[in-house]
Amino acid sequence: MNKDMKRIVIILISLITLIAIPASVLLTMRSQELRKKAAPATTLTLTPTTLNKAVGEEFTLEVRMDTAGNQIVAVDLKLSFDPAKLEAEWIHNGTMFPNILSSGTVGNGTISMALGATNTTTPISGTGTVATIKFKALAATTSPVAVRFTADTFVGALNEGSTNALTSTIPATITIGGAGGGTGTGTVTPTLASSITPTLTPTLAASDSASPSGITIDSPTKNESVATQKPTIVGTAPPGTTVTITVYSDPITVTVTADANGNWTYTLADELEAGPHTIVVAAQDPTTGQSHTATLAFVVATGSENGASGSAIPVSGTTENTILLLTLGMLFILIGSAVPLLRRTSI
Repeated sequence: MNKDMKRIVIILISLITLIAIPASVLLTMRSQELRKKAAPATTLTLTPTTLNKAVGEEFTLEVRMDTAGNQIVAVDLKLSFDPAKLEAEWIHNGTMFPNILSSGTVGNGTISMALGATNTTTPISGTGTVATIKFKALAATTSPVAVRFTADTFVGALNEGSTNALTSTIPATITIGGAGGGTGTGTVTPTLASSITPTLTPTLAASDSASPSGITIDSPTKNESVATQKPTIVGTAPPGTTVTITVYSDPITVTVTADANGNWTYTLADELEAGPHTIVVAAQDPTTGQSHTATLAFVVATGSENGASGSAIPVSGTTENTILLLTLGMLFILIGSAVPLLRRTSI
């Protein structure tokens, strides 16, 4: 092998090495990014999970949440039960969520309540009591009856828009005996009985500003950087619904009503500080009393801070693009070096 051929081989080996290194880096970064996007599993549980009660006896259930690492800003509780066997008397918020977005409503076989964190600088994480519900046993049962979360129960996580952070729920089952036939106490089972199957709530595939009920936040958009400290919030909801708008970090809460076309709007009267904020919108249907929630994160930018870009995300290039450009540059340099050698060898 002559000297020129050796140089060509060395150049080709170097070229393969230079391409392989950034390619490996890119694959590693992609893998890490996918792992970061794997959302933890937030769960809701009704406790005690198993009870025995007598006809006419009153009892309470607690709604417990395990955020599993998510930063929760709002929860929209929806529960159902058999109204022929149970009567819901009231629902009160627990210690986990101090901000009531939509007052608790109990109906004929339904319960709803929307709650929020104090602000986005202190979102909710860990485990705790979301709400307490009081029931009355109405009639004896031949088999246990369940109180369970419905599929439209919604848990909003910080900066996740309308993605439902809730992945599973665990119901409570109640056996009702004749008058005086209950034990009078609830039994907490440390493990799930075979008759109790967790209700899986699928992750919503809605847009970033919409909840499953049809309530939307159309402006500002997700992660948008707005140039005014008094932004106008615009959205839609079922016509005639009462819409409660809460803007964090320092909570600002107002109520508006969707018009006949389902449109609602509100311009903040007080200025927001520059920086990130989260909107939590809860709409309560005047007919059914049910409430639905949507969340959205945006940024207030003043002066030159992204003010003209219209986005909370910097316009600068990504690391992947930088690595790709460097690789292409090195590739062109090596090809330029190899072509004269190849021409001399062929001659």
